[in-house]
Amino acid sequence: MRIKEFCLYFCNRLSFSEVVKLLERLTGERLLCEQTLWNWAQEKACEVGTDLRAEVAAAERLALPSITEAVDIYDASSEEVLALTDAIQVKAQKPTRQVARKKRRCVAGEPKRERKKKQKRKRIETDLMLLQGQNGSFRYLCGGSVGDEPVSLLEVARAHLRKEWGERTEALPVVAITDGARPIRLLLEELFGSSVVVIVDWYHLSKKVYQQLSMVAHSKEERERMEGRVLALLWRGEVGETLSFLGGIEAPRKEEALSKLIKYLENHATEIIDYERRAKAGKWIGSGRMEKAVDQAVGMRQKKKGMSWSESGSRALALLKVVELNNEWERLWESTPAVA
Repeated sequence: MRIKEFCLYFCNRLSFSEVVKLLERLTGERLLCEQTLWNWAQEKACEVGTDLRAEVAAAERLALPSITEAVDIYDASSEEVLALTDAIQVKAQKPTRQVARKKRRCVAGEPKRERKKKQKRKRIETDLMLLQGQNGSFRYLCGGSVGDEPVSLLEVARAHLRKEWGERTEALPVVAITDGARPIRLLLEELFGSSVVVIVDWYHLSKKVYQQLSMVAHSKEERERMEGRVLALLWRGEVGETLSFLGGIEAPRKEEALSKLIKYLENHATEIIDYERRAKAGKWIGSGRMEKAVDQAVGMRQKKKGMSWSESGSRALALLKVVELNNEWERLWESTPAVA
């Protein structure tokens, strides 16, 4: 029985302490501790990171496919290669007592409000991408940031793009569906070029509208009326009419929220499409699969109540889960000797 493989498989489903107890129940002995599991996860994730670096280096000799700008996103028969990407955050561990004491000394003379801002716990962010392959399936992509030589998501995605599509002679019709965040947009432009077709995911767009109008409206009824009007216009891609409606709102409860929504729509006007028309063509308008992916890779294990993480620990478990989601878990252990 390969104890290490068994334990790391369940470490992405249960807490380290629960895995220790599970193994003890199965064997009747306490064979290891939580620190051992932590070390094993780090070691195996470094292995994965090393493999990713090797894959990136090997793919550099392959050609990158050209990306076409001419994609008819409303034609049901038009070919598309979908790229979905998102990020997920988890709570970071508090600094050690010694580091925390040093930070307190450094900010002792600052105003209380400024000290609170600096003392606020940081969050660890993991970026993931789903890229469609030639057979229509998606590959989960994640950077390997465990170890001394991290590999970025951009490098991993570019290597996979070369391997999967490098021999294609025709330009690749890539359509990216995202939440519209600027870092994601920059990543997509660096990977596919500035002319890549980007669509703001309908779920994130409607969520943004709800969040901002909740602060604009003076009552639930007013918010529902505004939201209904705005979403009806955006569903048909009528950004100009939406901006005219928002600009005519008088005495908003929070002027800043209204300004933020207007600016958001202006910034993403070219990425907000006729969702109704595209949906009727049977094409994707949302990144629900991406939402599920980040939850599978990170959220379900690392965002439970009371949990906090070191950056290396969070990254290690995310990398191992991505290997599993790509159906490569068995391959990862092929050369690993069994542990009795």
